[in-house]
Amino acid sequence: MNKTSKPWGLLISAYTTQYIGVAFIMSAAFAILRQSGIALNQLALLNLIAIPMLGKILYAPFVDSFRLFTQGQYRSWLIFAQLTMVLLLVLCGRLDIQNQFSIILILFIVYTLFMSIQDVALDGLASKIFEAPERQFANSIQYASNLMGNIIGGGLLLILYPWLQWEGAFNVLALLTLITWVQLLFYREPQDVYSNPHHHIAAQFKSIGLQLKVFISKHWRWFILLFIYPIGFTAVFGILNPLLVDAKWSLADIGFATKVFGSIVGILSAFLATLLINRLQRKKALIGFTLMQAFTLLLFIPLTLGYTSKPLVYLAIFGYFIANPGLMATLSTLIMDRAATMPAKATFFSLQLSLIVFMGFSYSAIGLSLAQYIGYTAVVILTFICALAVAVLVWKILPADDQQSFTSS
Repeated sequence: MNKTSKPWGLLISAYTTQYIGVAFIMSAAFAILRQSGIALNQLALLNLIAIPMLGKILYAPFVDSFRLFTQGQYRSWLIFAQLTMVLLLVLCGRLDIQNQFSIILILFIVYTLFMSIQDVALDGLASKIFEAPERQFANSIQYASNLMGNIIGGGLLLILYPWLQWEGAFNVLALLTLITWVQLLFYREPQDVYSNPHHHIAAQFKSIGLQLKVFISKHWRWFILLFIYPIGFTAVFGILNPLLVDAKWSLADIGFATKVFGSIVGILSAFLATLLINRLQRKKALIGFTLMQAFTLLLFIPLTLGYTSKPLVYLAIFGYFIANPGLMATLSTLIMDRAATMPAKATFFSLQLSLIVFMGFSYSAIGLSLAQYIGYTAVVILTFICALAVAVLVWKILPADDQQSFTSS
């Protein structure tokens, strides 16, 4: 496939609008709803919107197996999910945030469900259309665009909220999401010889079940790595917000430092992944980012000892974000390599990435629990040791790069 025909603009747009809604809900809307008098126990329910994001592996077989009534296996799902997201955003903006909180919460959860379906279909499309030499740039685009969505939804719209208000903010979110939907209407997905829409559901899922068995058996060492990988970075960042709250930082200062400043640095890191992979190849780039992440965690030690001046906090956030998105983009490139060899590309991409996400939540919770008993400093040192151990395991377990094994199907 000609490289000039790849839909880079669509990819940037889709991955950006994918997270602007969730970023707004989890950051800006939380503050806005609290300001409107919503009780904290009700606001805690906003965390329920994360549930559909944890279930991507459940939706992926449907996205891989059945095409909706429009051109393109993944494009058809993207058009459906994106339009539904637009309509839900418009509807949320029309509701009264004080008197209809329960309805808004349900709509937020439904919105996240369709955002997750969009994410699965987009990852499947990317795994299908990008060849091995292009995947590092595609994944850099993904994480950079996600972070841009985080800046827009979690930061910029909150700044503009006094002028936009509730309905105006959701109208902006809907309009930005609609732009991606229009781009999808003009995009034509290449045909895939493995695409098998509208087959009998039992036979189709039996086929995917057999593929899963073969895939996991073939890549079992890789799955061990994915299982333990998040331990090297999620626990420390998970303690940052409560640590800064304990240090009497304002919520606005915490939000700007972690959401805006951190995301801007993260965009640079995501593109750094492409440069390192091109120079070092995949395995060495992954080890390099893992070691970089390990040593930047040490920047959190002064914070845990009570030194929480802005220069030290911003230095720690810079260190974390200059490594983490690049690390995730490199991991996603390796995940896409393996998913691209399978007929059910969205399923196998989601299978691998969902393991990282689930274990990331788990290790973050464990880190917070441990901090209660052994202190923040001990958690940082323990995580640093774990990150070094993970880098050694990558060196031992991961085979040398072999792009011929990961060309697009």
